[in-house]
Amino acid sequence: MTGDADYLAIAICSAVISLTLWVTFAASRRAKSADGFFAAGRSISSWQNGFAIAGEFISAGSFLGTTGLIFSKGVDGTVILFTSVISFLPVLFLLAEKMRNLGKYTLADVLVFRTDSRNVRVAVALSTIATGTFVLLAQLVAAGVLLESVSGIPFWLSVVVAGSLMGIYVFVGGMLATTWVQVIKSTILSVLAIIVCFGILAQFGFAFPKVLDAATDNAVAGDAILSPGLIFGQTSAINLVSYALAFALGTAGMAHILIRFFTVPEATTARRSLGWTVALCSLFYLIVIVMGFGAAAVLGPNGTDLVGPGGNLAAPVLVTELGGGAGTVGGSIALALVAAVAFASIVAVVAGVVISAAGTFARDVWPAITRKEPIENLDADEQAREDQAQARIARYGAVSFSVLAIGLAMLIGDDTNITFFMGMAFMVAGSAHLPALVLSLNWRRFNATGAVWGVLTGLVSTVVSLMFTEALWMGSGPAPLTIQLPVIVTMPLGIAACVIGSIVGEKRRGRGRLEDEKFAEMLVRAETGIGAEVAATH
Repeated sequence: MTGDADYLAIAICSAVISLTLWVTFAASRRAKSADGFFAAGRSISSWQNGFAIAGEFISAGSFLGTTGLIFSKGVDGTVILFTSVISFLPVLFLLAEKMRNLGKYTLADVLVFRTDSRNVRVAVALSTIATGTFVLLAQLVAAGVLLESVSGIPFWLSVVVAGSLMGIYVFVGGMLATTWVQVIKSTILSVLAIIVCFGILAQFGFAFPKVLDAATDNAVAGDAILSPGLIFGQTSAINLVSYALAFALGTAGMAHILIRFFTVPEATTARRSLGWTVALCSLFYLIVIVMGFGAAAVLGPNGTDLVGPGGNLAAPVLVTELGGGAGTVGGSIALALVAAVAFASIVAVVAGVVISAAGTFARDVWPAITRKEPIENLDADEQAREDQAQARIARYGAVSFSVLAIGLAMLIGDDTNITFFMGMAFMVAGSAHLPALVLSLNWRRFNATGAVWGVLTGLVSTVVSLMFTEALWMGSGPAPLTIQLPVIVTMPLGIAACVIGSIVGEKRRGRGRLEDEKFAEMLVRAETGIGAEVAATH
């Protein structure tokens, strides 16, 4: 349902978007080369990359979706926040430095380093695009709901506006523009969140226990808002564990997060950037918890009607109330600031996902269709020309992917909590990408067959299992699976497929001297950085 236009909110949204567009066009001159377009010339510092990675997490999924989830479901809604912070540990200890040393532009580059397999590229590309699609759906639905509420334009048109902007960011500015938009967005959103947090606590004498007391008094769920079970059930420990694992381990397989390690000049910078990410995300997630319970405390039982069917408007409605209420100058200014920053946050995240998907299509799918010879077999000059061609293809791939995401978001509509879509993306990443990455970096016998089997098994088992959960079940009667995100089933399947596929592939072809040499080369390069891609000079 469309709302009344808030012209102040529209003006501030336009100002923030204008700033990000100026950054995009300013960065475009450094996005001409393939290295500049895909990896920002590998010139991003640790704090910039840390803020950009945090920007992928400090998104509509956490700011809008999780605030709404805590508002309606209480303690269970905080699981995502805690597991998201923990999720950086596998990335730090298992992947960050090795990814920077081994990869070039995409996730498949790391797996293909050992296998030289076109099939591996295509399999990883399919799962990467699937993961990106789920993330985009979450963000575009949030963008549609937000713009609809402040501008009065229909949901479908709001989605078109957001989707068009993300296409412009990628087409014009590439990874450098996307990175700086993330940095700007993370900074502004964090400052705004701190102000909102102080505003909530000030209502209750800066005592968070009083916020919780008021939440139990005013929430529809009552005292249950402080007890586990509103999402996962009182007895379903497996449901809780599986849900938490999806977010805790899925980060280490998210392509649009991992390719950010290709943007820094060396591996040590990749490691340091995660320190900035953890610090910023930890602060922000604590504030989201205050905002979720604060919304329940301040808005009261009538808040359910105001925050929308999926609860995605809990944060905007809360800040409007803190500013003085709907129709007041203070309320309009508060809503305008939150809407502007949240919308910028959404568009920045989707731009990061789009550049990942577009790069995957241009580098992993397109050559498999059009070239007989693998890219890795070309000489240096031919590879440089191929990289330039892939950058051009990626720009138009970004536009195509944006159009597809806009269409899917319109079909889904605005009545689903966007956090669920984020969970689906993390589930695919943890089941399809993480097992193959870890085994490729650490197991000598891992080969192309294992990679293809593992990635496709993780992807297919995730999609199939989700169809039997309550959220997507289309049959009559209760859903066969009571586990919301059954990663506790799909991840072991992905690991088993990687191992069995590698053993089968080895028996078919045998393990040759070249494969042993490639594993040794990978170990040296991963640990030392010798032979890794270097920063471009401008």
